[in-house]
Formats: sequence, structure tokens, C-alpha cells
Amino acid sequence: YEVRADGSYATRGYGEMDRLMWDLDGRLESLHRRGIDLQLISPSPRTISDDKHVIGVKIARLMNRETANLVKRGGGRLGGMGVIPLGEPEKAADEIRRAVGEYGFQGACMPTSAAGRPLDLPVFANLWDTLEELGLLVFMHATTAITRETLGQYTLNTVIAWPTEVTIAAARLIFSGVMERHPGLRLVLSHGGGTLPYLAGRLDLAYQAPKHEANPACRANITKPPSHYLTRFYYDTVVASPASLRFLIDLVGADRVMFGTDFPYEIGDADGAIALPLLEQLPSAQREKILGQNARDVLSHARSG
Repeated sequence: YEVRADGSYATRGYGEMDRLMWDLDGRLESLHRRGIDLQLISPSPRTISDDKHVIGVKIARLMNRETANLVKRGGGRLGGMGVIPLGEPEKAADEIRRAVGEYGFQGACMPTSAAGRPLDLPVFANLWDTLEELGLLVFMHATTAITRETLGQYTLNTVIAWPTEVTIAAARLIFSGVMERHPGLRLVLSHGGGTLPYLAGRLDLAYQAPKHEANPACRANITKPPSHYLTRFYYDTVVASPASLRFLIDLVGADRVMFGTDFPYEIGDADGAIALPLLEQLPSAQREKILGQNARDVLSHARSG
């Protein structure tokens, strides 16, 4: 990110960022205008971890304090998601517990890796235990851990690499047994889970392969085919296609889908123009779950730390 002389912000290589990224009054007005009752906020996942850097406890505490300050100024329209110092795994669980206890956060913002380090490694086991125990909504969003020259043009990092990061991270959490060991984990995957829903069959093939492509690691930590665990996740509606959203709902059920916007980014669905027309076609019970009931149910499980 870059700070310009006039005080505006820009993403390096792109244009000026939407003022609603930092304009609190404008943000609150936009919530009223769009009919959003409650918005959970956190620093951008890219400030937590990217392909080279990941924050430690000192920066995490500063970020969590500032998030809490914004929530206080939000007039009840904002809630907080704590950031986790993934750069110091041995301290990560204690910091998110502290932030939840001190600030009342109901969620946590989770990158797809710790500067490329997979989150299913044993060093993060205590963190997953703690996130499940606290009952937090854990929102997983990609950063820039996948970097290739071929992604440098055409915004492919945003439209392909980020959803792919989410897919890889979720698949590792399945195959490593994290999702089986933590049935109470409330993990929300951004961008509708990336390509995970559409690759469910291929994940199962890896689990079932009996001969030359058999990989014992694909069966070592789980007792059921990978597709069984897809309904352990939650998914947002930011898939940018009514047909894709319908497929997602049919696959995992309306109970596991939450309305999302990728607000305030342009490559998203900030006003719900893509998702809402399809949701209006659903039975009212399903529509109400996706528009708010699922989120309320998940947030009601958050504990004080």
C-alpha cells in the first residue's frame, strides 16, 4: 500500500483505494444506505501476512487496539475481528484470547498462510484448539502467498490466485485432519471457498486412489472422504456468478452460506447486485438464513475468552 501526498491511499500497481477503507463516517453511512445491520471489521489480511512477511505479537496488539477503537466509534453498527500474530505461533493463541477477552471481539481474521507457511502444521495446533474453544467466527481470506510472474498481468492475482489460495488452505485443513478434530470450528471461506466446491470430486479421488496414484497422506488423518468435510466450513456469496452461487448453495446447503460483498473493492459485489437477485428466488427460509440468520447463529457462540 502507498500513502499519497494528499492523504489518500493506493494499492501499489493499481489505483486509488476507496475512501471507505478508512473513512469511518462514510462507512457508517454506506451501511445505512445498503441496509447492513452489523459489519465485522479488521485490518486488511494483506497487512497481516503476505508472501514475505507476517506479523508478530507487537503489531497484532496495535492492530487489535485500533480495531477496538473503531468499533467503539461505530454506534453499534460495527463488530471486531481480531488479528493473530502468526509470525509467533507459540504466542498466537494467547493473543487472540487476550483480544477477545479485552475487546469483546466476535471473530478473527485469518490469512491463508503465514507468509507461505501452511496453517495446518503442528505448530499451529494450539491456535486451532483455542479458536474452536472461543467459538469465534474465523474469516479466511487470501493474501499474496502465491506469487508467479504469470499473475502479474490482467489482475489474475486477485481473480484467480486469491481464490486458489483459499482452496489450497482449506484442502490442507481437510487432509491434515484439522477439520475432523475441530467439528465446532466456525471457519468462513472468502470468495465462496474459491474452487473448493467445484473440486470436491477430485479431492475424493485423491482419497480413494488405490494404485499408482495412491498417496497414503490423503487417508492418514481423516476417516471420511474430503467432500464430507465441506459442510464443516461456511462460505460467503462472493462468487460473482448467479450460477456458481446456486451450485454452492445446492452443494453445501443454505445453512452454510453467508451473504458477503467483498466491500469496498470493485472486483466483488459491494451492493449485492449479483447475489441478491438469486437470493430473492430462494424460499424465504433459505434466504433469511443466508442474509443474516447464519451469521447471527455463528456470532452467538463467541465467548469472552
